Parts: sequence; C-alpha cells; structure tokens
Amino acid sequence: MARSTPARKSRPGRKATGSTTARRRLRFLADPRVRRSVRVGGVLLVAAFVVNLFFVPVGNFLEQRSVLAQKQAEFDALADANEQLQTEVNRMQTPAGIKEAARDQLGMTMPGEQRIKLLPSPALPTDLPDQWPYTLVSGILNVRHQIAEADNAPLAPLSP
Repeated sequence: MARSTPARKSRPGRKATGSTTARRRLRFLADPRVRRSVRVGGVLLVAAFVVNLFFVPVGNFLEQRSVLAQKQAEFDALADANEQLQTEVNRMQTPAGIKEAARDQLGMTMPGEQRIKLLPSPALPTDLPDQWPYTLVSGILNVRHQIAEADNAPLAPLSP
C-alpha cells in the first residue's frame, strides 16, 4: 500500500507556496534593531578575522624574535667557553702543558725537586667579645697598637 501525504490546508487569503518563509525573513530584517545588530555582528566578525590574520602573527613574530636573541646570546657564551676549552686542550697536548698540568693538578715534581706549599696567613679577628678573658687580650692589643703607631714600626710578635 502506498502511503499518501496529506495535502496542506491553505489559509484564506494566502497562497500555498514556499514564499512565506522568505517573506518572514524579509520582515525579520526590516526591523532596524535587527539590522543594526546584524551589522555590529558583522563588523565584530570582520574585526576578529583581521586580528587573527594580522596581529596575532605579529605578536608571535616579536615573541620568537626575543627568544631567538636570547638563544643567540646563550650560543655565543657557549661558543666562547668552547673556544677557551679547545685552547686549553691544545696547550695540554704540548710537553710544556703536560709538565705544567702534572705540577699544578697532580702535585708531581721533577727528580731532585722538593715541593713546598706556602699559604697566606689568615687575617686575625680584631673584634673580640667584651667578656673577661678577652678584655685583657683586647687591652694588650690596643697598647701594642698604640706603641707601634708611635714608633712607626711594624708589630713585633708576642714574646715573654
């Protein structure tokens, strides 16, 4: 059995065509508020397109340029360090460089030599606490310093 579609009922005074939806659309766009909203939406859509097309890539370009400058500075620093290390390697491959490295880094000496290490004297503290045993020492140091300044002579070591 074939099924038949029911016929549309037509309203009096109207045509039974598909042009009613087109008229509704035109009536919808006839309202000035709707047209203004459509225009504003279109302008916003075009503005968003322009921003994404032009300004976002420019921002990415500027960011990439600063990152590239930073990486270039890192590369230059590493290239300088690499050059210094290569110079040191070249120096170490000579007999004089090997001898110097053996003396400095390994503490080796030539036959008949004796290694003597001289360390600088540490600076003595001049600010002592203000309590009993230290007050005597501070007083002695002050007197010795005054005598040395008067004589313009260097401080002699403490002796009994």
